[in-house]
Amino acid sequence: MFTVMAYKTPSMRHAPRHIWPWLILPASLTAALQRAYGNTHQVRAQVIGSGRRRPGYAEQQLLGLHRGEQVFWREVLLHAGDLHRPAIWAMTSIPLSGLRHGLLPLARHGSRPIGNTLFRHRRLRRSPITLDSLPRYGERAWRRRSILRRGHTEVLVEEHFLPDLPRWAGRGRR
Repeated sequence: MFTVMAYKTPSMRHAPRHIWPWLILPASLTAALQRAYGNTHQVRAQVIGSGRRRPGYAEQQLLGLHRGEQVFWREVLLHAGDLHRPAIWAMTSIPLSGLRHGLLPLARHGSRPIGNTLFRHRRLRRSPITLDSLPRYGERAWRRRSILRRGHTEVLVEEHFLPDLPRWAGRGRR
């Protein structure tokens, strides 16, 4: 069972109604985006960057990493063919030890979204989703984070919802 935990910030009560289904969706955002875009467009991931690095303090805490451990990270913009109108900015962080324990294919996805792959992986279990908002140019930018676990391996997934997020059309497949 999936649960959603929202930070108790005053701004969360002011999240636009149209974004709530996206924020609390426990399944793949990629599948829901594909449904929202319809059959005329394929969801694509524009890779902004990827590689090995030391995690930031928040990542280190969330993933329970020791000092000096590195992660494989991948940062993408999800869109439906128009690079100038992305819907979601997403970042995935995987401890390097996780790549040695069955998650290496996630590091080799190229420009394909990894959401569907993650949610087809039967051994991965999702933590509660945390929601919050950040100030951006006088408005609020909405994001969610969760940890996907497989045994002792954890994958941090962070997703930011951008202004060109399409209208909700249902959750798609799990």
